[in-house]
Amino acid sequence: MAKKEKDKSKSWSHIAKNNIFMLKIAFHVAPEIVFVPLISEMIGAFINFLAYTYILRYVINGYQQGKTITELVIPLLVIYCALFIFRISVDMYYTLRSPIINLKMKEYVRKLIFKKNESVELACYEDKEFYDNYVKASNDIENRISSVITSVSNIAWMFISMVQNSILVIIIDPWLLIFSVIPLITTFTLGKKRNSIQHEYDMKRQEEERQRDYTRRTFYLNDFAKEMRLTNIYRVMFERFDKSVKNIISYIRKYGFKLAVIDYAISQFQDVVSSMGAMLYAIYRTLVSGTMMYGDCIAIINSIEVLSYVLPDTASTFVGFHRNSLYIDTIREYLEYEPKIKGGDIPAPKTGKLELKNVSFRYDGQTSDVLHNINITVNSGEKIALVGHNGAGKSTLVKLMLRLYDPTGGEIFYADRDIREYTLEGESGYRERFGSVFQDFRLFSMTVTNNVLLRKKRDGDDELVRQALRDSGAYDKIMSFEKGVDTVLTREFDDNGEVLSGGEGQKIAISRAFVKDSGIVILDEPSSALDPIAEYKMYENMMRACENRSIVFISHRLSSAVLADHIYLIENGKVIEEGSHHELMAAGGKYAEMFMLQAQNYIDNESEVRV
Repeated sequence: MAKKEKDKSKSWSHIAKNNIFMLKIAFHVAPEIVFVPLISEMIGAFINFLAYTYILRYVINGYQQGKTITELVIPLLVIYCALFIFRISVDMYYTLRSPIINLKMKEYVRKLIFKKNESVELACYEDKEFYDNYVKASNDIENRISSVITSVSNIAWMFISMVQNSILVIIIDPWLLIFSVIPLITTFTLGKKRNSIQHEYDMKRQEEERQRDYTRRTFYLNDFAKEMRLTNIYRVMFERFDKSVKNIISYIRKYGFKLAVIDYAISQFQDVVSSMGAMLYAIYRTLVSGTMMYGDCIAIINSIEVLSYVLPDTASTFVGFHRNSLYIDTIREYLEYEPKIKGGDIPAPKTGKLELKNVSFRYDGQTSDVLHNINITVNSGEKIALVGHNGAGKSTLVKLMLRLYDPTGGEIFYADRDIREYTLEGESGYRERFGSVFQDFRLFSMTVTNNVLLRKKRDGDDELVRQALRDSGAYDKIMSFEKGVDTVLTREFDDNGEVLSGGEGQKIAISRAFVKDSGIVILDEPSSALDPIAEYKMYENMMRACENRSIVFISHRLSSAVLADHIYLIENGKVIEEGSHHELMAAGGKYAEMFMLQAQNYIDNESEVRV
């Protein structure tokens, strides 16, 4: 199978399809980004031939033949005026217009990557191979488009140059073409070998550079700041950084020598065998045998010099298409990846019963299920608590409800329909029916309003945001800032930005659930940084503000579970007890034991034990 894929990557049809794929992307953004370089190179090749080869032959031979100064100078002026106008026009385009088009191109391909990244399932972020492809695609797509366009325009320049100079050489002496073919054979012979070595080197180097860059991020990102300063993990990161650098150096030594030898062989055949051989032959015919005019001799030297570069460069460019194709394979593999979690065609109703029937789940690569035959019902307007020890499967269960994963067994229904039948994204999408807050939330370096809404602002949103902040308990803190809800959070881009504590940040995240008009609110341990009183008050506010909405929440503190209509106790991926708080306490089972243990510890130690 691997051999078949390798053979496919070498086929010219596959290479052509890959390069055309990149050209289509460029053409979609702006056709001129393809056509202008192509046409300018063709015109440039024609004018350069006239200016540096044909006109020299014309002037020198004309002088030798006794033509007048006027006959010699007028064609010279015309050609050089055309060359001047052409170069000014090209320079103006690439100075004024090209940067704008290139910026649009970068914007488009970045959005292309972002859009694909947003559409793939959560499991892709846990797949090393997929993540590697994402990094390689996002790092290389812009350069690869430019490389393909450059290769196409170079082919056009080379074709025009080759045809013009070949015709001139054939007119003067056809035997001289032999000198220009030698580098072509060399480049074709060694070029593909060089590409394979270069590609292997680049792939291995990129993997090590990703390891090195990860180490670099841990030293400047705020997420790692405390651990880096309060522990000795920085020594481990130093070792990891050194190892990556040493590996990169070893790759340079291993592959650099091979590449240098191939490059040297190609250049020697081009410079020594081809150019010098043709030059000596032309000089012999001009000065020794007297069978070639002076202008023809100079023109031949120029033309052979051009052909000795154009022919092997043409081969190199075709080999370059092969090199591009190797990288484009990775880009296409990423962009053409079909998400495993796809939406259906039916708009999701705004409210409805959520029901999990015999749901089981196993992560890719694992040998056992993390959830076993889970049966949970969330009726419209019902408040559900999921409780249990860390690692019991509660967060995984929530991700299944949100369809970030699909169950490996059983079914999930919403409004009496399998959730796989509903559209996934957009205003009528299934996920839009949920407001969710997670323990590992993130605040963006944007205004408070943006951080609460997590969408574009609309008319009437100001009061909506303020009310959400009141309900979450963050209002007083935010309004103490000079700019209120327009305050930028973090100081990454604004020196006047505000840095919130963990608890205040969690309140901002919680306000996101209040502000969203969704039928079901899911809270996955959103209050871990809040004190018990603040947490209880937050849940009370949540119950009041979401009176007509369903709520599913996970909390370490069982005191909050008292507010739920129904409680599910999960252990080792199974529901072992369920019922209201009073029913479970009366049953005297595991839940009652855990609740009393927490209550006793809180009374004795004035703190809560997390379970």
